[in-house]
Amino acid sequence: MKTVIIGAGKGCKAIIELASGTFLKELKLDIKCVVDIDKNAPGMVTARKMKLKTSPDMVKALSIPNIDLVIELTGKDHVLEKIYKILPPGMRLIDHTFAHIFWDLVNAQQELEVRLDEITTLEEKVERERRFLQASFDTIPDLIVVLGQDKRIRRVNASFSRAAGVSGQTARGKKCTDLLENTELSIGCRELALLVDEVLDTGLPRSVVWQTAVPKEAFWEVSFTPILDENLEIDAIVVTWHRITEKVMLRREIESAEQKFERFIDSAHDWISIKDIDGRYVIVNPACARSFNLKPKDFIGKCVEEMLPTNRAAMIRIHDDEAIRTNQHQKYDEVFEIEGREQHYQTVRFPLHDYKGNTIGVCTIARDVSSEKELHEQLVQAARLAAVGKLAAGVAHEINNPLTGVLAYAEDILDELSEDDPMRGDIAVIIRETIRCRDIVRNLLDFARQEKLELELTNPNDVIEHSLSLVRRLPQFRNITIEENLAERLPDIKCDVHQIQQVILNLLINASDAMNESGTIVLSTEYERQYGRCVIAVADNGPGIPENLIDRVFEPFFSTKGTNGLGLAVSWGIVERHRGTMEVYTAEKGGAIFRIVLPGVSKTENS
Repeated sequence: MKTVIIGAGKGCKAIIELASGTFLKELKLDIKCVVDIDKNAPGMVTARKMKLKTSPDMVKALSIPNIDLVIELTGKDHVLEKIYKILPPGMRLIDHTFAHIFWDLVNAQQELEVRLDEITTLEEKVERERRFLQASFDTIPDLIVVLGQDKRIRRVNASFSRAAGVSGQTARGKKCTDLLENTELSIGCRELALLVDEVLDTGLPRSVVWQTAVPKEAFWEVSFTPILDENLEIDAIVVTWHRITEKVMLRREIESAEQKFERFIDSAHDWISIKDIDGRYVIVNPACARSFNLKPKDFIGKCVEEMLPTNRAAMIRIHDDEAIRTNQHQKYDEVFEIEGREQHYQTVRFPLHDYKGNTIGVCTIARDVSSEKELHEQLVQAARLAAVGKLAAGVAHEINNPLTGVLAYAEDILDELSEDDPMRGDIAVIIRETIRCRDIVRNLLDFARQEKLELELTNPNDVIEHSLSLVRRLPQFRNITIEENLAERLPDIKCDVHQIQQVILNLLINASDAMNESGTIVLSTEYERQYGRCVIAVADNGPGIPENLIDRVFEPFFSTKGTNGLGLAVSWGIVERHRGTMEVYTAEKGGAIFRIVLPGVSKTENS
């Protein structure tokens, strides 16, 4: 249809563009001329670009032969009236009122194109997102399946496909239990359906652990998570198999290490404790807790000031701080009062660190060295006694012969003097003092002599009874009360009865002298089962032994009574040859306590 457009505004431009495309399929316009007095109007510019004829003269344009259609787009009524006047017969006219239809079409076309572009862009974006999500889904090492309400597979990831040996496309619509039937996860297939039903019923997620059979033991954490639609109804269930074999094995190793550590701590005889950086107990082993008549849990979370006396706590706090401050292990000799007795401990402290190297606490290991300390002192004393014994033996032999001569001549002189001779008194003094010297020499020889022990099995209580039968008739025991506190079922001791009896007699006589032959002596026996030893104790209520002298009582020639000071030294030597020890203490209410400690003989040894 040959067309002339009068009015080259935006509408004209739009119609030209529509006519050049495929939009107006049912109205094909063959534009022969575009008319406008403004040669720079949008329609005029567009027409010239498209090689269409343009003209400012409306009459001339309408005179073009065979024109079928005139489109008026000026929007001016007087122009429309002029067109009507010069319009040749048979030529159709579309005025600016009807031209709005083209504009609506143009707008619809543009909006449609925009929508199509948006839809195309959205579809491309959705496709990219789908590919991205699928790729992400497939990179997850866990086995993942999405099940519908019919318990059939909607989607699987690559890990599940590899485990089941099927492609994702093949897996769709299948039952999960069918695909896992020939895999190591078949062990939990029966449970899977029940758990899916439970999640569908409750709407709550579930998680269980599957364990495969030995020797290919493996552990899987299986999670069931519901997916809700826009109506908050369950649309699907995501099932995830997460392999936790390494985690379980590591946990086993950790638990095994913890058990070994606990057994080591609990079975140790040394004190072992761990405190945090604030000085609060984290671990205390039974050996340490028992020493204070407590349980390990009594210490946990408490600081040392809450558990021990102030002076001991202050000492421990200082030592702990030093180990942390120097960041090195430290050794100390510490003394604790346990059940009324001072116990010596050799302790080692060292700081504890976390994986970053930060100090998080301090560990203390303490060993009771009281016995070693006593043994060391006994060894020193024994060495001293041995040296003195050798010296005493040599001196005694050298002195004994002259003393015998002096005593013999003095006795001869006394026999020759008359009864009223004034020299008799002097000679008697010489004889008495010579005999005294001879007794000292004899004691020296007894001290130095290492007689062979005549060992036999006997009960400590029997030795005490026999010793008491000898002293009860002595005049110095007339005003002394002797109490017996003898334990029953004591094991036997292997000893030279006469020598152990001599030790007990020495202790009884010393106690009598200390009390000026008036007071109370308590003899007692006990069996220290923990150490397998029998104890014979002799206690008096005399003045006791001064603290500064108590360590010297077993030294030869040391005495506070003016005697020769060999009785306790001889007793020490006898007990030592019996593989025992002697101990001395000052009683709380005054008096001295001597303990003879000898190894007991078990029934097995006895047999």
